[in-house]
Amino acid sequence: MEVGEATVIGASGHPEGNHELKLMASCPSDCERANVHVAGRCFAVDLERGGRGMVSRAFAVTMPHDPQLAPGAKVPVEFFYPGEQAGVH
Repeated sequence: MEVGEATVIGASGHPEGNHELKLMASCPSDCERANVHVAGRCFAVDLERGGRGMVSRAFAVTMPHDPQLAPGAKVPVEFFYPGEQAGVH
C-alpha cells in the first residue's frame, strides 16, 4: 500500500442525487485499487494499471452526498497493489 493525495479537478451532481468527484493523483503504475477519504468517509475505486514508475491518473468517485470541495482541494488516498485488500471496511 502507498499513501498519497489526490487533487480535485471537478465535481458534478447526478439526477438521482449522487455526486461525482473527479480526481487526479500521482501513484505507482502497478496499483489497481484505491481508497479515497472524503468528508470522514472512505470510497473504494478501481484503477487502470499501466505505464512505468509513478503515473498521473484521473479517476472519479461517486458518493451519496455533496462533498463541497472546490477544484484544487486535496483529499487523502491509499493506493493498493494487486493482491492487497482495498475494500472499504
